[in-house]
Amino acid sequence: MSHTKNLKILFSLFIILSSCSINKMAVRAVSDSFSEGGEEIFSRDDDPELVKDALPLLLKVNEILIEKDPDNFVLKASAGKLFIIYSNLFIHTPADMLDYTDWKKQSEMYLRAKKMYLRGSNYLKEALETEHDITIDLSDRKTIDCDFKKDDADILYWLGGGLMSAVSIDITDPVMASVRNTAMQLMFDAYELDPDYGKGALHEYFLRYYASLPPGMGGSDEKAEYHYSKAVELSDGSRISPFISYAVSLSIKKQTSEGLAEFKNMLENALNMNIDDYPDNRLENIIMKQKAQWLLDNVDNYFLID
Repeated sequence: MSHTKNLKILFSLFIILSSCSINKMAVRAVSDSFSEGGEEIFSRDDDPELVKDALPLLLKVNEILIEKDPDNFVLKASAGKLFIIYSNLFIHTPADMLDYTDWKKQSEMYLRAKKMYLRGSNYLKEALETEHDITIDLSDRKTIDCDFKKDDADILYWLGGGLMSAVSIDITDPVMASVRNTAMQLMFDAYELDPDYGKGALHEYFLRYYASLPPGMGGSDEKAEYHYSKAVELSDGSRISPFISYAVSLSIKKQTSEGLAEFKNMLENALNMNIDDYPDNRLENIIMKQKAQWLLDNVDNYFLID
């Protein structure tokens, strides 16, 4: 992003936030900045702590703008994605890596992550409703029946992923049971529209999905293997997360010396990646590399063999 564009964004924000009468035209000028790849500023950053500290302000600014222009699809879609990214990278993932002695702090972080996932999902739901003039009840997957187009795969993926992440934090929550069905339907809809969306992001989801289910409920290690291969192929090896997903979804199921060796090999592949070769994924890969190292350091938690 050029310095001129950065100044334009900052100037627009200054006008909006300092004015007593906020102009919708100004709000939309800023929303255009989100739609033109503004999120790349964060995804390319090499300092997770800086992004972690900066994102809350951006999220609140986004919410202020939404309040002034509640029918703005771009602002709601952007807010939804950013809340989910923030929750995943800076609350949920760090909580997973806490020592078991910090169980109380971990529980608090999981609860906060769940709230953030649902907050982001609600913005994405509203964006989808605005775009297609429909009313969605997240507890009833039939209400998302719509003539979606390929471009909708993006918002369907983020909404489904945000909901599934919230569900995964507390699978015993009865309120989330029906939401789980809706989330799964959204992911299948996204896959039908654009199976290669997100350079393999959807394939990585289905890797975890098919690996997590028993065969009688549709689970299949063969299908999980296929989706892993597609995720790596489509990302051209630019993302660490497929290696971690394979390790924690498939390798762990093999409680054998071969499974342990595979687990370690997958995580070592992640650690050996040169992050700077893929600047567009720098922030995510830095955090995922930290997770890969933590998993290796705590391998005894996952394998009951020597």
